[in-house]
Amino acid sequence: MDVSIITAVFNRAAQLRECLQSVQAQVNVTAEHLVVDGGSTDGSKDLLQQHAGQLAYWVSEPDKGIADAMNKGIPHAQGEWLLFLHSDDQFLCPDSLHDCMRVLRHSRADIVGFPIRYGTPPRTRILSPRGGGPWLHFKTGLLHQGTFIRRRLFEQVGLYDCRFQIAMDYEFFLRAKRRGASIITDTSCVPTLMSDAGVGSRADWPSLLKRFAEERAIHALHASSPSMRAAYAVYWRLYLPYRRLQAAVRAD
Repeated sequence: MDVSIITAVFNRAAQLRECLQSVQAQVNVTAEHLVVDGGSTDGSKDLLQQHAGQLAYWVSEPDKGIADAMNKGIPHAQGEWLLFLHSDDQFLCPDSLHDCMRVLRHSRADIVGFPIRYGTPPRTRILSPRGGGPWLHFKTGLLHQGTFIRRRLFEQVGLYDCRFQIAMDYEFFLRAKRRGASIITDTSCVPTLMSDAGVGSRADWPSLLKRFAEERAIHALHASSPSMRAAYAVYWRLYLPYRRLQAAVRAD
């Protein structure tokens, strides 16, 4: 099995339908789709029952958030690579996975990040990953909708930390980097579309503050030396006023 695609969903039936169809349309690749629904009441469960024959695994039950849902899917995955494509996301074309596998089959990396397309058609733009360089110590450099993770890495460094409801992927990438995981990026293809309607896309100041609070907690969790703690203190002293000003300008 090449790839296991894990989808978390909660009350997003219309978006889930498009996600399911985009996965089922993939060609020239061995892939499986696993869906973890948080106990939706909007018809998502009925939709999963209709598509049960095309799913390797699915469940609909209450969970503790996105990180918990992602963790529920991982033990059932059989693919060498895992991709987390949630209900608001979808593949751009039937060859998306095949194009990525041409890179992944020759890679020795533990994590491979590709660019994604972001927004609501026709207004979309390309977002490119920064990768696992020094900047990852301060901000995520990977976009989970376009990031493939070797399944064995979760056995080595652990699952997603359920204390984080927004930045759980950043915490995982940073933890993996600090434990020696190899992280690379590749720009040869753009496999997926990320909607700008999801939780992670909210740009209002209260939502940003929630994200920043999680990122700050992640820094505190992984500050491995006095110098890193000092660097984080300076970063947040400068970064928060900068983002507050940026948000105010956009609001105007």
